[in-house]
Amino acid sequence: MSSAESAPEWFSQFADFAYDTRTNFKANFDRLAAHRNWGPKLKNKRWTECLSGTIDGSDADFKKLEKWQALCHEVRITNVPDSITGCKKALGSREILVNIVNLIDHRLSRVPLIRFQNYGAFHKYTTKGRIFPLNKAKEEGFINALLRRL
Repeated sequence: MSSAESAPEWFSQFADFAYDTRTNFKANFDRLAAHRNWGPKLKNKRWTECLSGTIDGSDADFKKLEKWQALCHEVRITNVPDSITGCKKALGSREILVNIVNLIDHRLSRVPLIRFQNYGAFHKYTTKGRIFPLNKAKEEGFINALLRRL
């Protein structure tokens, strides 16, 4: 197991928990929830805090075109636009189906980023506990561009 120093910052508040970089982000969170004996309501609240705390740091620079273009490359958009508005439009396309929790996991532990080929596969994957909190997703930044109705 890895130390909390290599874990996303949110996990560092739990000194008795060792974040395992060999497994994914959600698995670490679920293990922490079991370790702390969180009930369903508290677990859901903490999941929202964890996702928000983890994404806040990576969302800060999204006023720069380069960050938007990098995200377009990351989700495998072939013709990357040359404006922020163009990038937002491309990312918001119905053909771009990326789960936000998977994207976070990809960035943290290098699990493969899944770009779903159809809405059915995206929906099935997302509704298995991989839902980013709507109130946080609607805030400014790249999350809103990737938000999809379930």
